Amino acid sequence: MTSSSADGRVKVVVKLEKDEDDYPPVDYEGLWALPVGEGLFQIDNVPFFARGIAHGDIVSATFEQQELRFRDVVRSSGHSTLRLIIYDEKDIPSVRALLEEMGCSIEQSHIPGLISVDVPPTVSMAVLRTALDEGEAQERWGYEEACLAST
Repeated sequence: MTSSSADGRVKVVVKLEKDEDDYPPVDYEGLWALPVGEGLFQIDNVPFFARGIAHGDIVSATFEQQELRFRDVVRSSGHSTLRLIIYDEKDIPSVRALLEEMGCSIEQSHIPGLISVDVPPTVSMAVLRTALDEGEAQERWGYEEACLAST
């Protein structure tokens, strides 16, 4: 049985590829999505581990082994996904405020210090990268670009 919410969202399950450090720490990630057509779903949260997928993307999925399995991104939303690991958890509120002030939205993981960042198309990646690089240089956080919208 697929996981679903009261507002009609369903979970689309993405199989994850592990790197040489055995990261990410899970094999699959469930992403909330809204059904938008036969086998098509609009992603409705920011991925923590999946690469190449962003909030608002339209994806295809098939029903296998009683769950919706991700197949492909059908249409990009124009959003990008970044991930930050914040080294001092006391910094999370100020980092959240900085990113939200720049126009991004944040989701916080169950993993301490890990946040995923939705970057809408209205936010300048160049300006955002300057701020992120500065924080990385100060050793406040590390970040990765998990999904960049094509420009």
